[in-house]
Amino acid sequence: MSEVPAKVLYCEGNADGTVGGSYFCLLYLAKGLDRSRYEPMAVFQNEHSLLPEFHAAGIRTFIWPKPVSFTFGDRLSERPGVTRSIQMAGMAIQRILNFLRKFVFTAMSLAWFLRREGVQIVHLNNTIQYNHDWMFAARLARIKCIVHERGINASFSKAAKYFAKRLDAVICISNAVRQNMRERGVDQGNVLTIYDGMDPDAKQRHTTPDALRGAYGIDSGAAIVGMVGNIKEWKGQHTAIRAIDLVRKIFPSVRCVLVGDTAPENLEYERGLRALVRSLELDQHVIFAGFQKHVADHLMMFDVVIHASVLPEPFGMVVLEAMACSKPVIGARSGAIPEIIEEGRTGLTFPPGDWERLADAIVTLLGDPPLAQSMGRNGLDRLAKEFHVSKNIESVQQLYQRVLCEAS
Repeated sequence: MSEVPAKVLYCEGNADGTVGGSYFCLLYLAKGLDRSRYEPMAVFQNEHSLLPEFHAAGIRTFIWPKPVSFTFGDRLSERPGVTRSIQMAGMAIQRILNFLRKFVFTAMSLAWFLRREGVQIVHLNNTIQYNHDWMFAARLARIKCIVHERGINASFSKAAKYFAKRLDAVICISNAVRQNMRERGVDQGNVLTIYDGMDPDAKQRHTTPDALRGAYGIDSGAAIVGMVGNIKEWKGQHTAIRAIDLVRKIFPSVRCVLVGDTAPENLEYERGLRALVRSLELDQHVIFAGFQKHVADHLMMFDVVIHASVLPEPFGMVVLEAMACSKPVIGARSGAIPEIIEEGRTGLTFPPGDWERLADAIVTLLGDPPLAQSMGRNGLDRLAKEFHVSKNIESVQQLYQRVLCEAS
């Protein structure tokens, strides 16, 4: 490698307006890079609340929105009196023009941008399922391309399979993610597992648990069960609400705080959650906190943290965040959660979607504070040993060095 730091361009592909775990993982990685070896930059599709933290860390950022699709074919097909053949021709032309605009021409402009900035590694932060324009751009610019796979996908598109085998590496965030790729024939020998990580010493307090309790109107003696995650059906907030309905029969003052943003496409699900709360008469027990920038402050307020995804969880960054705050975690037993939570030692697990078993686990921990505290301490110890961000950063930097050496 040269003495000049290699430029690494990170691309965050999420564009639904919410800030989730992938943003934080990107921030932790980019901040922690050895700047004598690598110079990080980051591209986003829109403005977001974490941009100031990227700037404070000295990371150059760019906003590059996806091009707007042509829709004239859709409008033509909806117009009465237009023949079927003209409708089909309009749709065909629309598909061709969108392919040219959103893939070919975009990839060419991205390749020009990569060459102009002197980028040596493109690191796509989300999945091999999309951002194929960036993958093609990297090939046009003849530079290395690495992709993080953060999902457990039911299937992979032909385009994803085509590009996957031509990437320099695919980083799976858990063995569950890698096993899913292997089962679907996408593991081409360039796939490896590197767990996401975080630094438990990096969390900063901006307020106290007592102050937050006061802000939410929660009595000092009330137990608090918390859930952190954007409001999405697969995240399982409905499971948590139904579990709290059972828990309150044993702990009448229990409160459940749901922290997380809601994208426009998930507003209907949120409305359904609020209707469920009203129908179960849980208005005094369930609090929708919305997006919160300082998640650690809320985690410190919680007595128990739950992770209730009804679909296999690719990783579960909030589990690490809870462990960093010495909190016991109850997680849905699927995907990567069993790789993180040690059953009975750092937390408890339950079958996904089974709110009765979730309620039992909550009652167990709320009813035995010494056990809950012990699990919290064990979780912090496990985080420091197995999931510290320093391990994540060093593993990624070793990968960068390897692919750059292959280019020389």
